Amino acid sequence: MRVVAIVVSHNSAHDLPESLGSLSALPLDRTVVADNASTDDSVAVAARYTPHVLRRANDGFGAGVNAAAASAPDADAYLLFNPDCRIAEADFAALVAALHEGFAAVAPRMRYPDGRFGVSSGSAPSMAKEWIAALRLDEAVPPGLKRRLAASSLLRRAVPMLAYLDVTPTPGTVAVDWVSGFCMLVRADAFRAAGGFDERFFLYFEDVDLCARLRAAGGRIGAAGRSVADHRESTSTAVVGKKRLYRDGMTVYFGLYGGRVQRLAARALRRFPG
Repeated sequence: MRVVAIVVSHNSAHDLPESLGSLSALPLDRTVVADNASTDDSVAVAARYTPHVLRRANDGFGAGVNAAAASAPDADAYLLFNPDCRIAEADFAALVAALHEGFAAVAPRMRYPDGRFGVSSGSAPSMAKEWIAALRLDEAVPPGLKRRLAASSLLRRAVPMLAYLDVTPTPGTVAVDWVSGFCMLVRADAFRAAGGFDERFFLYFEDVDLCARLRAAGGRIGAAGRSVADHRESTSTAVVGKKRLYRDGMTVYFGLYGGRVQRLAARALRRFPG
């Protein structure tokens, strides 16, 4: 399987040595860096690791991935990889194995520097979950109770958003509605058939939208529990404001997939100061 890694960078010079160094140890066909108008040394740093560096306007993560994918039409799969990630060869191999099992796209578990696990997959987005998070109501629930709620298969069937509380690694690859683009291995033919990323999304929710279209075409999306990738998360969005970018993407998503009440709730949350 010819796997082409794609890294979208924006002022990521500090992070790229770790991520590109990690990729250099993998059995990849090549790595393509799409640099979205960095003003630091990202292009020069990237060029130390790969000759395939695209200099672009900053028109979003999905647009950067699309451009990089278009430059590698001979790939069998694309490994989408954030510049603040690191993955070991065994964990990458587990992703490839999951693709061979028939999944259209898979992602590993996400591990933060302090050892905690973050959310890298889930059920379909919910405006109820978004408002609960914005109002910080979930912080009133003790961690132990959260774990017990997430462990209940009965409750998770009734309330799918509870799956977000369960982020510990598990064996096997589990079918989910979406996986995060922080580290996603996607079949190239499925990616192209879906039309790639929707460039109306600048950042956030473009991965959820892509997975929805892959699933609509009959593809399965998997969370590979045997695979883990390290992620510092949002190092390139801290300056411009992660919350604003996240809610912008959320509003686009619910504008496409939500009913009237969800669209109104998304627009209201976009203006909400919390």
